[in-house]
Amino acid sequence: MRKIFLFSIIFIFNSHFIFSQSSRINLSGYDDVNTHFGFLLGLHSSYYRFDYSKDFSSSDFQNLHSIHSKTMPGFKLGFISDFNLYYPFDVRTLLQVSFSEFRMDYYYIDGSVFTDTRPSTFLESPVLIKYKSKRRKNHRMFIIAGFKPSLEIGAKNKDEAGKDILDLKSFDISFELGFGSDIFFQLFKLSPEIRYSRGLRNVLNKKNINEYNLPINKIIVHNISFFLTFEGGPK
Repeated sequence: MRKIFLFSIIFIFNSHFIFSQSSRINLSGYDDVNTHFGFLLGLHSSYYRFDYSKDFSSSDFQNLHSIHSKTMPGFKLGFISDFNLYYPFDVRTLLQVSFSEFRMDYYYIDGSVFTDTRPSTFLESPVLIKYKSKRRKNHRMFIIAGFKPSLEIGAKNKDEAGKDILDLKSFDISFELGFGSDIFFQLFKLSPEIRYSRGLRNVLNKKNINEYNLPINKIIVHNISFFLTFEGGPK
C-alpha cells in the first residue's frame, strides 16, 4: 500500500504540472452546471486499531504474548452525485461497495501464531464537502472531508464450530479527510484522490465471548484509499 500511496501522490502532482501547461481549455462551461454524476474506482488498505482489555493481563491469557493487526488491501466501486453549493464548495454523495479484508495475528509464548482473516463486503454512503481551488486551465486541486456510514453486508469469519470469532457490529460511521486534483479532458473530468478514513464507533460486539475477542476491549477501523473518479461534462 505504501507504493500505491507514493504513486498516487506523484500522479496527482505530475498531473498538475502537465495539464496546467496545456493551451486548450477543456469543458470550459463545467462549473456552470450545478449537478454532475459519475463513478469511481478505488484501491484501499484497511486495518484495525484496537485496545487490550483487562482480561489480557489476567492468568487466563498468560500464554498469549501479543496481538497485531496487519494492513490488508482491497478495492471499491461506486457512483457519485456532485452538487454545487456556492463556489468553491460542493456537496458530494456517494454510493459505493467496498471489498475489504482484515487480519489479526495472535502470538503465543510458545512461538505459535493464530491468524484470523476476515474478508468483508461493505455498502458505504459517504457525504462529503469538497473545497476546490481556482481552476488553472485544465487543472485544479481540492480538499474533501465528511462522514461515511457503512453497513457490512457480507463477511466470512468463522471458527471450526461455525461461530463468529471476533463478533463485530455490522454498522459503522467514519470521519473522512482527503485531497486530490480535477483534470479536465474534452468529454469528462478525471479526479485522482487520496482519502483517509477513521471509524468513530467501537465495532467490537462481544455478544459471543471467546478466547479471541475477550482480550480485546475496543476495535476501530482505519482505511486509506486511492480513488480515480470520472464525471461527465456539461451537455
